[in-house]
Amino acid sequence: MAGIAREAQRIVTPIDEFMARVLDDPAAQARLAAPTAVPDYVEIAVALAAEYGIALPPGDVEALLQPDPLGLSRFAPAPVTLDRWPGPGWLPTRSVPHANPPAFDWAWFGDAPLREPMYEDSVRNAAALPFNRMFRTRTSLDALIGDAAHHDVAAPSGFVFHMSRCGSTLAGRMLMAVPGHAVASEPEPLDAVIQWATLSGASHDDRVAALRAIVGALGRDRTVGQRRFFIKFDAWHALALPLIRAAFPDVPWIFLYRDPVEVIMSHQAEPGLHYVPGVLPPALIGIDTADSTSPADYTARILARICGAAVDHWPLGGGLAVRFDDIYAAMTTTVPAHFGFRTEADERAAMTAATAVDAKRPSAPFTPDSVAKQKMASADVIAAAAHVAPHIASLDRLRRDSVR
Repeated sequence: MAGIAREAQRIVTPIDEFMARVLDDPAAQARLAAPTAVPDYVEIAVALAAEYGIALPPGDVEALLQPDPLGLSRFAPAPVTLDRWPGPGWLPTRSVPHANPPAFDWAWFGDAPLREPMYEDSVRNAAALPFNRMFRTRTSLDALIGDAAHHDVAAPSGFVFHMSRCGSTLAGRMLMAVPGHAVASEPEPLDAVIQWATLSGASHDDRVAALRAIVGALGRDRTVGQRRFFIKFDAWHALALPLIRAAFPDVPWIFLYRDPVEVIMSHQAEPGLHYVPGVLPPALIGIDTADSTSPADYTARILARICGAAVDHWPLGGGLAVRFDDIYAAMTTTVPAHFGFRTEADERAAMTAATAVDAKRPSAPFTPDSVAKQKMASADVIAAAAHVAPHIASLDRLRRDSVR
């Protein structure tokens, strides 16, 4: 099946008719999203189709339920194509590779809160549902932007920028621990929009509109009692601060940073994707791999660009510098105040409890590693960190100035 463009394509098969009816029926979507086992899902889908007066062969349903643990389906046509946002329980999950401008696949999350450390973890869980395998829905960037005005989307409460491996995931989980808070942590669709906005040559207005639309879609108020919504950006997104401030001039933001030796050591042990030479285009980060003498030097040059961007764009306003060493106290005091809310004693206790486990692997306890990283750092790592040191000093001054 090539897909459903509901307003533009004539419905010709029982499966097309069934899918179109379901997409207009939020209660049916919730009903179909409940089963996690394929046989249960097929049984419910066939029964629901019968209620619509549609004779739906079980085999037609089963044919659309192939597992996709690696998310490779986004390389293929989507079962559903819409010229507008899907219903209120849906979120954009992944961008479509090699589409220019980007297109986006969506999945049904219902009212389930985002509780996983990273947005991709939540996407993977949602995408495994038989309902989302069958109803994977795609919109173009034009559709994402064009339909944004028809949705009542609250402005984000705060943005988290960071230099990488400096406690940003922990900060996100501490924010997430407060009831009524939603945090989208490094969502890939947002990264796709920022890359497109940086490299496409599109007009300023179009880039701002795209950024507002994707952030609005990610922050849809799906859960009962949602009070605030936060975005944790990828580290390199600090380079796009002027565009982000143009799109959201009133949203406060923080920049997390850490001793660069410790950050470089973390990437030496487990390289982050964007710190592998060649992953990010040089035009995106302003660094040529030929300029670096070693992996540590390349990592340090990227860190210097990111931290330097935070310092250079500080006059745009709205920023608060937070050092890794102070993150526990800051996240329960100065950061909430900066983001415009006060925490109650039970909320602070919940935020503090989040620090007891590894931020990226909540099943494991948190183990401090700063001292070990400093002791193990090679001369090459220490020399590379010198690229970042001036920017760290500037961030320290900005941090001290903010508490005077």
